[in-house]
Amino acid sequence: MGMNRTDAYYEPNDYDDRSDEIEERTWQLMKPGAQYDYRTTQAVAEAMGDLDKERADALQAIIDTQDYEQIGRKVMMMALDYMERFAKDAAENEIND
Repeated sequence: MGMNRTDAYYEPNDYDDRSDEIEERTWQLMKPGAQYDYRTTQAVAEAMGDLDKERADALQAIIDTQDYEQIGRKVMMMALDYMERFAKDAAENEIND
């Protein structure tokens, strides 16, 4: 006699969730002076050079306010987001390999 759907039992694949380890390593790679530090002119320049239309428009909207504190925050957050992508990729490669 075969198994029917009511007898089926789901057992997930044995999988090692390393997301916390990857997140921790990502932030280590982004610390001041580290390889993916977003607090550098190089990181800001790279992030600004990588703007798509949507992000450029969002930055322009902040620039138009002439609120220099908000402009600075926006630029630094864009640099953080940009460098975080690379740091996370590096952390995943390092940990998952």
